[in-house]
Amino acid sequence: MMMKKNSFNLHDQLAKDSVFKIGSVFSVKGKDIIVKVNKDKNLPHLFFEGRTIKNVSVGLSNYVKILKGFTEIICKVEGEYLEEDKYQAKKKYSNEKEKIERFLNVSVFGFYDNEKKFQHGIKEMPLIGSECKLLSRDEFETLHQLSDKKELSIHLGSLIDEETQNIFISVRKLFAGHIGIFGNTGSGKSNTLAKMYTELFRLSRLNGNFKSKSKFVFIDFNGEYSKEKNDEILTKDKIVYRLRTKDNKGTKYPMAKTEIEKLELLSILLDATEKTQQPFLHRAVEGGWFDKDNPNYQKEIESLEKKLKIILVKGDITFNKPFLDKFVSDFTSLGFKILNDNRSADELGYNGTTKGFYFTQGNTYINDTNINTHVASNGYFSVSVPKKLSDLDQIQFKILDQYYFEILNGYANQEHISPLIGRMKKRFNMLSKVFIIKKRQTKVKSHIEILDLKNVNLEIKKVIPLLICKTNYDEQKNKREKDKDNSLHIIIDEAHNILSENSNRESESWKDYRLETFEEIIKEGRKFGVFLTIASQRPSDISPTIISQLHNYFIHRLMNDNDLKAINKAVSYLDKLSFDSISNLSTGCCFIAGQMTQFPLSVKVKLLDKNEQPQSETVNLDKLWKSDEKESS
Repeated sequence: MMMKKNSFNLHDQLAKDSVFKIGSVFSVKGKDIIVKVNKDKNLPHLFFEGRTIKNVSVGLSNYVKILKGFTEIICKVEGEYLEEDKYQAKKKYSNEKEKIERFLNVSVFGFYDNEKKFQHGIKEMPLIGSECKLLSRDEFETLHQLSDKKELSIHLGSLIDEETQNIFISVRKLFAGHIGIFGNTGSGKSNTLAKMYTELFRLSRLNGNFKSKSKFVFIDFNGEYSKEKNDEILTKDKIVYRLRTKDNKGTKYPMAKTEIEKLELLSILLDATEKTQQPFLHRAVEGGWFDKDNPNYQKEIESLEKKLKIILVKGDITFNKPFLDKFVSDFTSLGFKILNDNRSADELGYNGTTKGFYFTQGNTYINDTNINTHVASNGYFSVSVPKKLSDLDQIQFKILDQYYFEILNGYANQEHISPLIGRMKKRFNMLSKVFIIKKRQTKVKSHIEILDLKNVNLEIKKVIPLLICKTNYDEQKNKREKDKDNSLHIIIDEAHNILSENSNRESESWKDYRLETFEEIIKEGRKFGVFLTIASQRPSDISPTIISQLHNYFIHRLMNDNDLKAINKAVSYLDKLSFDSISNLSTGCCFIAGQMTQFPLSVKVKLLDKNEQPQSETVNLDKLWKSDEKESS
């Protein structure tokens, strides 16, 4: 039987060891190790088998391995220093450089297991005198392999200081968790966000369940992820909702009627106070909605007529002419007819002394005796309901109807509820411009939705994404009760607009509810298959609870001390060298950390093609201001 030839070559191994061995452990203090470098290994490059090898030095991606028996301990080079040889008097040196000894400060952060896979953490500490070696090219690539060959992965870019090393990230580890992308304006965070999702959407190995089982909702505050023509940003297979509050020219987002009817969402929309206005809203919406074919249709007419009669004959100075005019105006704006044809509100006056209404022509007073004559089909007041009332108008009617019922009967204080009524008309008017209300949830046109909020005014700019995120989150929770194989991904660019802790434009109760909603999503969402991606230039403005609950971080250049402190507090495993380099990162470069990688990596994210880049580029002032030489001549 022929014996298998042993591939081990002692000569080659000795030659390799002589090149890759750079020194030995000089000192061990906790996980901080000092390595004494051999004097013949102080050149910037070494040569092996006809190739140059980058020698060890301080850098973002420079590592060494220390041998302790059969265990290979991986360390990161964090600093170096020189000392003069203390025993130089007893030695003869042919070169002055030989008098200098070089030392490296390295820290232990992992090891290779029995299967030669890198594992983060400390298994063993080296001994003084343990050999220290450079990593071979294969070992270096294994160290930066963030996904197995069999699993889905996306190409993000390359290492900053080793551009030949491409970085592929596991789809499962990256997207099955909450993601945070942080960096100042112009640092490249928008390209990073677009790059990771563009690569995901173009993966050819995704099966049919990707579209039927997963939904992606992009909240785009500045209109960066959509163009009017030739739009290839993220993917062509998407639907863009260009919301507008200035006019009705925008694309309306479909919202189920059952969602708008929810007390929670109405309270958000109308900024309802907890003690008085929220209970009032609950009383208003708990009843059924009337319809032309519903027997309640006639009851609503009778209800309005009854309220009119109370106002006209109550004899209360509170319910004077302005109060009556507002009553008429509120319901007329919804399409109701209150006054009879060809009759004017100016025909009716109010006497503050007698507390009674009268007709200015003839001074005829309205009283209990003639009230039924004036509130009738042929009287001064003739109530009728519009043939068709929109879903939003139905909600407004129920709220107004309940408001006047409680005020007229003394069940509620006008001062407490009237501010809500004042906000209602304006808010519902804006809501009608951005939402189209459906009887039930309609089938989505695409599993990728872009919500462009560039043309939405500030008053409702925080409300809309909160409504949409909340309804999608609740819908996903209901889905998971029947089918656990699905996911929802909410992506918020410029997230400080909606997740900020500091805001003077809103009440404390509304701000608390807004933050609590997103904190619930980020704390509980994972178990329901809901994953949040946020990008922001001001991490210090965002709730610390949200920042700390993220699973993966992409940290671009940050200059503000408060932002740096927020990152340092959240990403505790970012080493000092990496953290100190954040403020000096070039455009497009970032540190990645979290569950997708066992240790922080410095990555240069590949720039997308021009037609795929988000519209976040800075205006070229040189081109804008520079005069044309031909024109000047």
